[in-house]
Amino acid sequence: MFNKKDEYIENIFSYARWLLLVSLALIFMLQQGEEIFTIDQPIFWYSIGIAALYTLVVHISLKALATYSKLKLIIVHIGLILDFVFYTIILLMAGVQYSLVLPLLFIWLLHITLVWSMKVSMLMTVLVMASYSVISYYINGINDFITIPFIMNLVFILLIGILTSSMTIRKEASSFDHIDYKEEAMKDYVSGLYNHRTFQNTLMKLVNQRKPITLIKFNIDDFQTLNDRLGYEWGDRVLAVIGSTLDFWVEPQKGYSFRYNGDEFTVILFDQKRSHLEQEIERWNNYIYEHVQMLEPLQGENVTLSYGVGTLMEKDDHNEFLRRVDRCMQQAKATGKNRAVFDETFQ
Repeated sequence: MFNKKDEYIENIFSYARWLLLVSLALIFMLQQGEEIFTIDQPIFWYSIGIAALYTLVVHISLKALATYSKLKLIIVHIGLILDFVFYTIILLMAGVQYSLVLPLLFIWLLHITLVWSMKVSMLMTVLVMASYSVISYYINGINDFITIPFIMNLVFILLIGILTSSMTIRKEASSFDHIDYKEEAMKDYVSGLYNHRTFQNTLMKLVNQRKPITLIKFNIDDFQTLNDRLGYEWGDRVLAVIGSTLDFWVEPQKGYSFRYNGDEFTVILFDQKRSHLEQEIERWNNYIYEHVQMLEPLQGENVTLSYGVGTLMEKDDHNEFLRRVDRCMQQAKATGKNRAVFDETFQ
């Protein structure tokens, strides 16, 4: 699943692509004396145009496809593959051994590290070395193919590849090397969210501080029926999807999300505007539906949720606040399910 950190890094690389295209265009137009690009103008501008087109598609996708993280990851992968093709073409245009654009391949290998696994990183290193060798042979011929600069560049590509692969191994192992057991004790194993005890402590603290908060409580409609029909394993997978959804959308600056018990969840948000809350709930519903459909035994299953929503009132203690929101959730269940009921604080 594509998380916020991945999205932030890919946005940086997306803007870097635009900067690169503009820089290459300016260098081509302003080059004097010893030409950097030994290629006809139409071919150069055709290549830049194609690169700008796929860069635009990737950039728009990063901005517009926030809900569909799997599709976003696929587009990022396609963008990386097209980057390699484009960089190889630019390298071919600019010569090889003394080319000023050779570092583009080094940056590409570093980018690979952030997206793919160690095995893919090593495979891409071999691909870059092979491409560099083929281009050198094509441009310089058999007699001038193997030179000291060529060998040095080839060794440097290999060293960069080993470094990036090592970074990937370290990244993949970090989740096991740095387990925060105190944090783990506060979380539910199945959903990955904070547990019931943490919820009660958090709610009590915020209520005592009279923070302007919204409490959302919801559960899965007809969850027991789904468990009986498909088995508890797939019921747990649905709980995990909901957990990952809330973890993705409810960022720390926006609030906190918890597994209350069984198939019930609670969310504490710092936003009290009804229109914003309705949009947030709609995002959750769409995201959950999209990802449940990716699980083969659950394809065609319409997993819906019933919500109760309330804001903290001056007279509330944390128990009364929770009971009021729970009554709203029960009302949503009793009046047809698959809906959100807002309490009187929104009227």
